[in-house]
Amino acid sequence: MAAKQDSRRPPPSAISRGEEASGTNDTVLWNQLKRGEARALEVLFRSHYQALFDYGLRLGLECERVKDGIQEIFASIWQKRTSLSEVESPKSYLLVCLRRQLMQQIQKERRHAQTEKEYVADVGRTAFSAEDLVIFAELDLSRQTLFKSSFEKLPARLREALYLKTYEGLSYLEIANIMEVTPQVARNYIHRALKLLRDVMSQS
Repeated sequence: MAAKQDSRRPPPSAISRGEEASGTNDTVLWNQLKRGEARALEVLFRSHYQALFDYGLRLGLECERVKDGIQEIFASIWQKRTSLSEVESPKSYLLVCLRRQLMQQIQKERRHAQTEKEYVADVGRTAFSAEDLVIFAELDLSRQTLFKSSFEKLPARLREALYLKTYEGLSYLEIANIMEVTPQVARNYIHRALKLLRDVMSQS
């Protein structure tokens, strides 16, 4: 007798790796997902897995926990597919879901020790490194050292916002949704971070 399909998980698909999301509109895939097309979920998973994984690691969590978190948000999305709302950017929506998922885990484990903001500030010393930024590779060795030192002194929230803007290429609205702030605050984070870095670099 065939095993009963778990309704929380998408059914297997015969999609080949050549059918990755390259050139496919995420919004179209999202609408297909809402209609119950498992292929759309699989393409979204493959298309955005690396960005989600990188972001999860930079929040300071272990590799396996990030992988589990990604699996859980996609399983949840599939389970709730018929009630999903319209989204302008599936990628930023997925990043929001992952951040919340991982932070909920952290809060449960550190309920009596740290709040989310305290945890983010704590891991900020090692997360979102200067090497993630395109500009870093364009500097000579001596200026790379100065840039890295300056970057590591930025508040964790500014570093996270700068990472999402420069590495992931997200808009201020998308960054605001992920970090749960207003678009103006997200813009201020980026401007403050860049100004602080420019001030230090100009003094070298």
